[in-house]
Amino acid sequence: MNQEVDAKTAYEKAAGLLNQWYTMIKRHEALQAVSLKHEIENLLSGMEKHGELQLYFYLLDYRFKLMTEQFAESAELFREIKRQKNAIRHADDIIQYYFYFFSGMYEFYEKNYYESISCYKKAENKLYKITDDIERAEFHYKIAIAYYQIDDHFRSLNHAEKALSIFSKHEEYIDKAIGCEMLLGSIQFDLFRMKQAEEHYKRALDQAVSFHNQRIIGLIYHNMGQNYANQSMPLLAEEHFRKALAVDIHKQSVFGIYTIFEWSHVLYKNGRREEARQLCKEGFSRSVEQGEEEYTAKFRLIFAVYDTGNPLDIEFSLEYLADKKLWPHVAELTKDIADYYTGMGDDERSAVYLEKSLYAKNQICKVKEEFI
Repeated sequence: MNQEVDAKTAYEKAAGLLNQWYTMIKRHEALQAVSLKHEIENLLSGMEKHGELQLYFYLLDYRFKLMTEQFAESAELFREIKRQKNAIRHADDIIQYYFYFFSGMYEFYEKNYYESISCYKKAENKLYKITDDIERAEFHYKIAIAYYQIDDHFRSLNHAEKALSIFSKHEEYIDKAIGCEMLLGSIQFDLFRMKQAEEHYKRALDQAVSFHNQRIIGLIYHNMGQNYANQSMPLLAEEHFRKALAVDIHKQSVFGIYTIFEWSHVLYKNGRREEARQLCKEGFSRSVEQGEEEYTAKFRLIFAVYDTGNPLDIEFSLEYLADKKLWPHVAELTKDIADYYTGMGDDERSAVYLEKSLYAKNQICKVKEEFI
């Protein structure tokens, strides 16, 4: 009898610590999360194996590895989790919710945005079991980002507003509220609602500065630069990319690679080849080192278009992006290539890439129809 009580007590303690750990992860409290993880591992190692508890630990460990930017390790762990089909099938609805929710995150970080949304929609079917408002806000925030990646702006807007309405009521989740403001700003930029976009970004930046959150400040400058670049405002874009890379924690992160790509692309498009080449080579090397295959392909692409003129590298890179179904990126990049060849007086080549851009846009429309 005492053994049963002890086992139950240990289970309840472990479950409570796991919930506490997840809260730390969601709040980006990295140091506290690392410390608590060790405590949980020690507790679990001394307990009788419990399949559902172990599965919950593995799922949260995956989320922890994403937070700490251990992307290769997180991907390997999630592939192992997916092999535990029997445990997942017999898990309760809440564990299954987390499995599908984190599956969506896994596919997102693998750049499989459409598959990511499919997983999130499976999680949404079990969202009614989640009573915690913050967890529901997390769901809306993540699916909003995924919809944004496929240019489904209105679905993204709907979910982002739901997430913001919850996060903004909880000061301890101010970074998530700022993330929602950034996302809403980007959506409004894309919809050419410049005033609303800049209002969202001003609120985001003011809050990030007041909380001294350098990680988010870097992301805000990056996003603003990208939005100005998309609106053909290169000087403002360059100003914000420079500010983003001046934030060391941003520059050293994987997001620094993304900023380097966007800045080098702007420089190439505006004829500043020497500056662009230097940035492009730096970004290419870092993308290879960190296994960022999407950005390796993108750096190779712009270097081939604007510098070497190597048609094989152009086609190889576009083929990679198309295979990953990154149609918004393909549409944008092929349009830029077409514009470049038009400026060079090569109307025949320009027409080829305009056709590729149109094909990519048609693919975007087709996939959106699947989610209606």
